[in-house]
Amino acid sequence: MQWEYVEIKTDQDIFLNGFYASKGNKSCAIFIPGVSGCFIENKFACVLAQDCVKNNIDFLFAHNQGSFQIIKLPCLKEEDKLSSKMLGAAYEHFDDCVYDLDAWFRFVSGYENLYVIAHSLGCNKLLHYLQKHKISNLKKIVLLAPEDLANFINIPEHSGMLTEAETNLAANQPDKILSKKFLGYCVISSQTYYDFVNNKNINNIPYKTPYGDMSALKNIDCPLFAVIGAKEDERATEYMQKIADVVKYGKSAVISDANHVFKNQEKILSLTVMEFLIN
Repeated sequence: MQWEYVEIKTDQDIFLNGFYASKGNKSCAIFIPGVSGCFIENKFACVLAQDCVKNNIDFLFAHNQGSFQIIKLPCLKEEDKLSSKMLGAAYEHFDDCVYDLDAWFRFVSGYENLYVIAHSLGCNKLLHYLQKHKISNLKKIVLLAPEDLANFINIPEHSGMLTEAETNLAANQPDKILSKKFLGYCVISSQTYYDFVNNKNINNIPYKTPYGDMSALKNIDCPLFAVIGAKEDERATEYMQKIADVVKYGKSAVISDANHVFKNQEKILSLTVMEFLIN
């Protein structure tokens, strides 16, 4: 399968890149990665792409400002002069995902059928976008390992990380990287971590919380498929069904022996997703 490198400009004048497998089909699947997710690391997305193309569905791997841990992205400054900005998961602002997704959805606006496959925090970004935006050609949504961040503040190291972030902000050092990694694997700046904790828009899929606000899901009017790995949580089946029950045309599935990135279960995941997309 051949990939084409593509680049788009957001309304913030930031240039984002992606990888596009196009055969001139009427349908396209767009993949939205999660925290630091990228074309290089998300093997399961590449397997999904191969199966999509085999089934006459084009595929777009759409990087956003939170792709990669730290990346220097080109942007336009005053007088349209080309410059650059440090971004990636370490420096992104969650609400800016609206600009990223808007640009990518314009890129695929000519398709008759659009399928969106989002992973991890990418699921939260998609739902945040859909609160105020209508995608006319959106036919199906797949949420892979969606994030429920309601209990994030209960993580043991959270208190110390938040205190460190607040100290750095008070010292006018918003870009200073925290001494501990976000979610145990990703470097993160003080400002981004502080915003992550305090931005109420992020936690819009609180499926682990008995009375969490699931209103963002209630706005979905197309078929939605919630999928997670069994290793994510012992109540994985219950939780994904909870998401499916909120949506008018909801379905759910749990992939046995799969973790957050579906390692070693990529083909099973892909076959499960393809059954949903083509039927």
